[in-house]
Amino acid sequence: MPITKTVALIVAMSFCVSHAVRAAPEPCRDTAESSRKLVISFYTKALIEKQPRAAFEQYTSTNFVEHKPDVPNGERAAIAKFLEDVINGLPNARWEILRTVAEKEFVFLHARFTPVPGTPPYAIADLFRVKNCTIVEHWDVVEPPRAGQPNPISKF
Repeated sequence: MPITKTVALIVAMSFCVSHAVRAAPEPCRDTAESSRKLVISFYTKALIEKQPRAAFEQYTSTNFVEHKPDVPNGERAAIAKFLEDVINGLPNARWEILRTVAEKEFVFLHARFTPVPGTPPYAIADLFRVKNCTIVEHWDVVEPPRAGQPNPISKF
């Protein structure tokens, strides 16, 4: 094989190998930043992309604990069903991640939830606990929109 073809083949193989290495998922690191990225990926898939069941299966522990009082038994399957019902009842709803903070095994997420386009949004504060690169626990506080609130500063 002529040298130019050999060089071209080596360059092409190097390019493919380097892209394959970059495309591989990041290894799990039990750090606050890895946990923050995990929670953002989970929230994006579950609510922004509206695939809660797939998100719970991919990112949460089978022993996941949900603290939301509206969810029977506080189990993973129950919260996935709860969110599917919300999405089915409000197909044009929109969730937006505004900010996140991670410290040790906890990730705080502040979000805006607009149930129907053009309506006032809800403020959501979510707290996740991550262990071994898996979401194991969740709490939330949901603040509905209020007319005539004395504080003019936005919740967002």
